[in-house]
Amino acid sequence: MMPSLRILCGLVIAVLMPSASQAFYIHLHGLVTDHFSGDAMKNVQVRLVKDSVDRETVITSTNGKYELYLERGYDYQVWFYRSDLVTKHVLIDARETPLFPDVPFFDMDLQMTMFSWLDGFDFGQFDGPVARASYKHSVRNLNWDDPYTTSIQPKLERTMIHYEREVAIRQRKAVVKGSVVKRNKRKPVEF
Repeated sequence: MMPSLRILCGLVIAVLMPSASQAFYIHLHGLVTDHFSGDAMKNVQVRLVKDSVDRETVITSTNGKYELYLERGYDYQVWFYRSDLVTKHVLIDARETPLFPDVPFFDMDLQMTMFSWLDGFDFGQFDGPVARASYKHSVRNLNWDDPYTTSIQPKLERTMIHYEREVAIRQRKAVVKGSVVKRNKRKPVEF
């Protein structure tokens, strides 16, 4: 084989065969903020569970940002946790992502709002995922499951209304409990 033909064949193979540095990935990133103020939340653990096995945990910095890299072909859970906050999670199903997608990576921007835990309050609505995503062949990309979100949204909104009421009740009770009532001393009546 002629040297120029060997070089040409080598280049064709190098272009067609992805190397480790060219491997497809899913870039998951976002910002964790306070539900009420919108302020960035630091020290929130963002835990990646890949096919039911803990794989990686990153901690949000002072700007509330996080970043993870996922592979095609797996089912993921992404958990958002801090001991004083209500834990939330999302599901990302990348099992149907083709071996050679049209693009070198998928970009997923996932913003998460968090709020404080209240002892004795029923947060059962947050036991399930707050969002789901999966690969859609029709659009050749990972997409959020809008019908799922639409179905759980009213339940989550009702829970948040009850939560806000409970916070207000507890704050009022704390103010009343912490306040000191001054009693006026009556002057003795002189006759």
